Amino acid sequence: MTQEELNEGVSYLKSALAGAGLTTGSEFLPDETAEEIIALVYERNFARQSFPSVSMSRDTLKLPKITGSVTFSGHTLSDVESGTAASESRNATTEISLEMKTLIANIPIGNRLVAYGVQGIMPAIRDDIASRLAFNEEEMILNGDTETGTAYADNINGAYNASTNTGGVNATTNTHLLQFDGLRKSAGATSINAGGDAFDPADIRAAIAGLGVYAQNRDELLLIVPRSVEADMLGWDELQTIDKYGPQATIVSGEIGKVYGIRVVATSALPDGVLNANGVNPGDGTGTLSVCVLTHTRSPVIGNPSSAARRFTIGFEDEPKSDRFVLIPRQDLAFAVRYNEAIVLIRNVL
Repeated sequence: MTQEELNEGVSYLKSALAGAGLTTGSEFLPDETAEEIIALVYERNFARQSFPSVSMSRDTLKLPKITGSVTFSGHTLSDVESGTAASESRNATTEISLEMKTLIANIPIGNRLVAYGVQGIMPAIRDDIASRLAFNEEEMILNGDTETGTAYADNINGAYNASTNTGGVNATTNTHLLQFDGLRKSAGATSINAGGDAFDPADIRAAIAGLGVYAQNRDELLLIVPRSVEADMLGWDELQTIDKYGPQATIVSGEIGKVYGIRVVATSALPDGVLNANGVNPGDGTGTLSVCVLTHTRSPVIGNPSSAARRFTIGFEDEPKSDRFVLIPRQDLAFAVRYNEAIVLIRNVL
């Protein structure tokens, strides 16, 4: 292959990925390619398909939260005839904050690698970016915890340790998990203790009871389980598999079936076999348990930027002295929980 052919191959990939020529910088991904990646992220992410979202034109958005309901009084015919008015009753409200956070990556790509593999590397890079972004979003929504106390040991993910806790956090590692509090951290005070035994239908029934009024409509509930629990549940008689109801239903990513009318989703983003009985990672490698999450789907809220430039872009920077270029994927995302009591953890699962 001649040098001219090598340069043409590099230029082709750069144009396809970043809309940039061989010596051009600060360009962005073409709209159609960015939309492809966004579509892949949504397709592979159960949370994007299950939870409501709002458009945000500002860095922070306040959403109302009802903390007390109105009261209905009995009214008789004589009350009507005498013109007796019902007692006044107002909703008690507060608010939650959705704050935009940025996910960003720095991906150097050698020109030589591109030149010799130009036909196959572009879709591979695109697919990898989409897959990792979808997985990181799930991790943030499930396992996010802003706690940094005791050198990150107080975080539910535990302090990062290269030997005993690669899923832990510190100032430079897995920092996406420090951006906001996810479902596990935001769960209400009620939790179900599985007793260090295998997950079973009784745990789900207890979690339903723990949701109280939020369990009224089973169609609005979602049970999220790790892979080991998925393997056990596939053998349950209580699990109604997708082939029994799929043709009449919208199936979300990771869905394995329904139990008691509740959609069940399995994900590798939920910690599996590394937690203690309280549902947190001790960080020292002694954790052997897992956790499941039962949530009302209208309680979590995802914030999306209204600006397309902040929704998803890939910046481009050429580094000819290093015979490479750098892709910089970037996305803004916000997340919050309206009602903590609408989330129940099932912990101490073997």
